[in-house]
Amino acid sequence: ESEQHRRQRKKGLETMDFSIPSATEALLAKIREFMEREVYPLEQEARGKGFRALIPRLEEVRGGAREMGLWAPQVPTEYGGLGLGFMEHALVCEELGRSPYGMYVVNAQAPDAGNMEILNEFGTEAQKERWLRPLTAGEIRSCFAMTEPEHAGSNPVWMSTTAVKDGGDYVINGHKWFTSGADGAAFAIAMVVTDPDAPPHERASQIIVPTDTPGYRRVRNISCMGEEGEDWASHGELTFEDCRVPRD
Repeated sequence: ESEQHRRQRKKGLETMDFSIPSATEALLAKIREFMEREVYPLEQEARGKGFRALIPRLEEVRGGAREMGLWAPQVPTEYGGLGLGFMEHALVCEELGRSPYGMYVVNAQAPDAGNMEILNEFGTEAQKERWLRPLTAGEIRSCFAMTEPEHAGSNPVWMSTTAVKDGGDYVINGHKWFTSGADGAAFAIAMVVTDPDAPPHERASQIIVPTDTPGYRRVRNISCMGEEGEDWASHGELTFEDCRVPRD
């Protein structure tokens, strides 16, 4: 290592700041208080109940999260979220992740949180109005369909589900499973092969599929450790059979 590199490395170590900004500390303190008062008690209320039976109480707690300014921490402010950066959001998730309901009550739960990010980053204005705004508001839920039973693992370059252009539509055919939260979702973001002859990382696209589209079918909720689950707390098996969605 040269003397110049040593000086640069030393300078970098001396200027690194691991302190948490005071505004973030205040937010974390508010979240801790909220978790102690509202979220942790839910775990006792949920004993022996399915997720769907708990929804009325969860909605009450979600209302409290909105009132306290804790709603959708990962979402830009223009869509009703807190607009937190990566490190702030990581610190917030550390607190919320102490309960299985923490992320859900502030509308930061997977797979919806990831779908919000996809729509925010890549969605058209029309897609954002139709899907992102109600998803961010907690009025609907979504799911992300990628994993397939015919292939090992959740591998985005190893899929058989296809979407073929037909006029102004895509026609989707395929089979998915372990699609988290498919039970009760308003739409799926489906990862499908649109160019089978392309290199592996250029074969697939993501397409919004409303779950009331003819040809879309949730076959079942898949048992995990003996429990099929329900609503958001579930993993579904899906089929797409000549499922036609507009290309827009």
